[in-house]
Amino acid sequence: MAGVVGAGLLLSGFAFADTAKEVEKLAKQYGCSGCHAVDKVVAGPPYRVIAKEYKGKPNAKETLVKSILGGSMMKWQAKAKKYKIKIKMAYMPAQHGVNKEKAEKIVDLILKLDTK
Repeated sequence: MAGVVGAGLLLSGFAFADTAKEVEKLAKQYGCSGCHAVDKVVAGPPYRVIAKEYKGKPNAKETLVKSILGGSMMKWQAKAKKYKIKIKMAYMPAQHGVNKEKAEKIVDLILKLDTK
């Protein structure tokens, strides 16, 4: 039984690593990597911090999709202290090159990231 549990934990670790790689791939494809990365502040919050903030919250997906498609202003300045990060940008411009379907895929991947 312990072997099965250990194997399951190992496989879930690979799944989280694959999710992070997939997020990075889409971020690069759509120009998001100029401001975001999975685990470090570039200009905006890291994806893993975004996942921590929104995972499990009602309307998390809709809120994040709206931010991607419509942009946001001063959204992370107050939250930065909570996560001990320094945000370098006060706004996120609307991402006109990303349609709703792609924004939803990006958000689904972000919310799947391991936040432990």
